[in-house]
Amino acid sequence: MSGIGSTSTSYVPGTNVAPISFPGIASGIDYNSIIQKLTAMQLAPVTQLNQQIATLNAATTELIKINSMLASVQNALTAMSDPAIYSAISATSSNTSIATAAGIANTTATPGTYQITSTQLATATQVTGAANMGHTMLDVMPGTTANGTQVPLADSWASITASNGTATSGSITIDGVSVSYNVTQDSISTIFARINTAVQAVDPSFNIGFQAGTDVVKITSSNPIALGAAGDQGNLLQVLHVDQAQVNNAPGASSVTGTAGVGGINAGQDFSYTDSAGYATNGNYTTAVTAGSFTINGVQIAVASNQNLYDVIKNINQSAAGVVASYNSATGQITLTNKNTGPQSVVLGSSSDTSNFLSAAGLTPAAGAATTLGTQASVTVKTAGGATQTVYSNSNTVTTAIPGVALTLQSSSTQPFNVTVGQDSSSLVTAVTTFVSAYNAAINEINTATAAPVVATGQSGITGTPATTAVPGGVLWGNSDVSLIKDQLVGMVSSLNLTTGTTYNSLSTIGLTLTNSYTQLVANSSSTTGTTGAQNAQVSSQQSDGTDGQLQALDVSKLQAALAANPTAVQNLLSGAQGMVTQLGTYLTGVTGFATQVSSGLLGTAPSVSMMQAYENSNASQITSIQEQISLIQTNVNQYADSLRQEFVAAETQLSGYQSLQQQLGSFFKSS
Repeated sequence: MSGIGSTSTSYVPGTNVAPISFPGIASGIDYNSIIQKLTAMQLAPVTQLNQQIATLNAATTELIKINSMLASVQNALTAMSDPAIYSAISATSSNTSIATAAGIANTTATPGTYQITSTQLATATQVTGAANMGHTMLDVMPGTTANGTQVPLADSWASITASNGTATSGSITIDGVSVSYNVTQDSISTIFARINTAVQAVDPSFNIGFQAGTDVVKITSSNPIALGAAGDQGNLLQVLHVDQAQVNNAPGASSVTGTAGVGGINAGQDFSYTDSAGYATNGNYTTAVTAGSFTINGVQIAVASNQNLYDVIKNINQSAAGVVASYNSATGQITLTNKNTGPQSVVLGSSSDTSNFLSAAGLTPAAGAATTLGTQASVTVKTAGGATQTVYSNSNTVTTAIPGVALTLQSSSTQPFNVTVGQDSSSLVTAVTTFVSAYNAAINEINTATAAPVVATGQSGITGTPATTAVPGGVLWGNSDVSLIKDQLVGMVSSLNLTTGTTYNSLSTIGLTLTNSYTQLVANSSSTTGTTGAQNAQVSSQQSDGTDGQLQALDVSKLQAALAANPTAVQNLLSGAQGMVTQLGTYLTGVTGFATQVSSGLLGTAPSVSMMQAYENSNASQITSIQEQISLIQTNVNQYADSLRQEFVAAETQLSGYQSLQQQLGSFFKSS
């Protein structure tokens, strides 16, 4: 039995609560509970200090929120600094199908109604390439003595495809009769004969063939002519150039004439193409296109032998040549249209060209190209005296017909219409309204955060005990620094008064005034009620005279009237050198640490530590100090707990020894 009670507790030095808790084995006393109770009183201040940290953290969070809202005020000031919103013009056309109207920023316009008596659209210079720059079906095929009408379509000058289940066969429907063909076996003469035989069985007057001495297709009949059907396969109608041709179905004499000869340029075929018979057809160009480059308006365009016409058109349109290229498959012509309207030249070719594309494609005067020079736009305006004045422009946007107004012409017309010009206040109204919203939000947030607590006291009518109702104050209550920021802002808004000698020298003259009443919480202790003599304790809202620093809603009509009467004065008041934007923006730069951006640059110099950041830093410093106090208290308490444990362990050890001796003596006397 010796050694019983030799160990009474297990603990780790440095904490007031042992990680493993045993009551005293020798004494039966729970020493850990005693230690916790003895140290709890010394740890009591930590709870209060932690609450102070929580309060400071909440205050810092609120400071960050207010800083962000003040930055929103700065952003709103930026919009009001734009000079364009003070001179904006609205212009409305009474006939937008002829022309639309819009005010020109930063210009002076005279309000009124202007009559336009005529308009003429500007046109762009256009170069139209010559037709028939490719081989016709009457030309002899390379390596043969036959022309294109006598060889299979696949080996002719025609750009033929076929697809109705195989790669070589197709079908065409004329007058409801479907005729099949095979591009590797049938020549165009054979196909014409097959069509005539099939259609003449139902219409003996029908005939399809070439006009005498040409490769232009001509279809005639004494009955109406119908071309194509949904079930057709292949592109034969396009190859014959009748898909876009006019169908003249006149009584007793119907006809269709192809828009171009069969054959010509094959726009999708490479410039170095060789046909199935091994002969170089080179995209069907009469003069083979050579690789290299050519120039348009001084810009070089590359041409490669493995490219086709569509590739070159794409190269032109993606270049900086300033023209739009297109290909008319109905006529086989290439067109270059200047991107700019007016009588501007299109300069084709230069001595540095290494490709003959321009001449091979018919885009040079020698090849038969035709140039149509662009024309100017014109607008005729009736003046106040009844006379008319015509102005001209290379663009369809005319800015000189009505001062301060841009007219965008939609059509040429001699139909009179009116353009009404007036002041456009919408942008300014939006900017000021946005400012009021941002400013009020910031002021309201400061008011809420710095509000004082409200306590109402009363008395129970039965027991006579006090009755209390309380509403806590804002998280920044008592923070005079933040309250001072609000006072500064309100002071700048309320006391702004320019000594300019104009009527519009304060914000109230343009529709901006502070509130003249506001709602606040007050303590109400009512009189004795009923037979019990109770007094109610309550906190309620109450409307009070005066201002809480916020602005009333903008009086839009007042601002518009001021802007119409003296736009310069309004601009000076809001964004001039001594105006609201300058004063508030400069001050807020120091408060938030963000420089206020205005149209002329930055207002104020952002400090290394802003006001709001300084307040946040002060809170952080206090939190650090409090945390050090807590750490010191905990250290002292832990040391005290360690000391008590050591004393209790020593007592338990000594008591355990006495108990062991007692047991030994008892055993001795019992045995004797």
